[in-house]
Amino acid sequence: MEPIRIELPTGLDVGGVNVYLFKQPEPVLIDAGIKSEESWEALQFGLAEHNLTVMDLSRVIITHPHIDHFGGAGMIQANSDADIWICELGAPWLTATVEMWKKRLDYYKQEFLIRVGLDETAVNMILAGMAAIGQQSEAIDPARLRTFPADGTLQLGGMAWQVIHTPGHQSAMTCFYQPESKMLLSADQLLRTTPTPVVERPLSSPHRIPSLPLFMQSMSKIAALDVDAVYPGHGRPFGKKYGLDQHIIIDKQCGRIQSRKAECLTHIQDGIHTPAQLVDKMYAHHPPQFRFAGLWMLIGYLDLLLAEGVIRQETVDGVWHFYVKD
Repeated sequence: MEPIRIELPTGLDVGGVNVYLFKQPEPVLIDAGIKSEESWEALQFGLAEHNLTVMDLSRVIITHPHIDHFGGAGMIQANSDADIWICELGAPWLTATVEMWKKRLDYYKQEFLIRVGLDETAVNMILAGMAAIGQQSEAIDPARLRTFPADGTLQLGGMAWQVIHTPGHQSAMTCFYQPESKMLLSADQLLRTTPTPVVERPLSSPHRIPSLPLFMQSMSKIAALDVDAVYPGHGRPFGKKYGLDQHIIIDKQCGRIQSRKAECLTHIQDGIHTPAQLVDKMYAHHPPQFRFAGLWMLIGYLDLLLAEGVIRQETVDGVWHFYVKD
């Protein structure tokens, strides 16, 4: 059974988000959208097109704990008997949502945004935007939360799907692969446009986890799979079945990342040393208020260059500076 795509509005720059429905042998939903009336109405309408209601859902499986994918889970739980499932790595975001979001905001306010060299106006604008997004979710009842291992299997549509842990865009993100039918639920790992490697608060280490290098490793995992159909977290399905081989997308995105990484190195060689300055240079074609996602990508390029041993990092007056190694 193929997953049925239902697109829900988010009101965010990312556009709509996909949830996927399996009708048999029990109604199961992959992801939940954000917490909003518009999303809730779209979900009810999408289910009704297949003669179902929210109350019919038996499980909701979350691919990763980003607001646009799990924010609506609490509303579904409150209006059905469905259990909410997520990889064990992401469970705290669903049961302690407010606390986890506060910790992320504190990290950005007290550490990350200061270290990249942004001014106070930019910092306050980013924090206000993040706080607003954080309101589009709510914690779920821990008694009805189920977790699965990062390397386990799930039964969906009467078939066994392999869980594939794909950190990078989000550290707890999982994709689901069905080897016999060659179908892949790719979450936000593989989209038609390159996903952003979100900078996350360190959990068990004082050091930030480099997101883009992890994303590239995860992409290598996905590229090695034998896939005919890709069902992404955003946008239309693709793959050989739909006339667009996923390897074309993967190669294009990886090539673009390598090209932009080289551009970043050139700017450092030319004397631009802080992340804030590099973002302004590399994303000058975007208005300042839309450069935040560019900042995440820029940090990713720096992480790749650091991993390759091409540049070094120093902290000068509390701000990260990057220099080409001698």
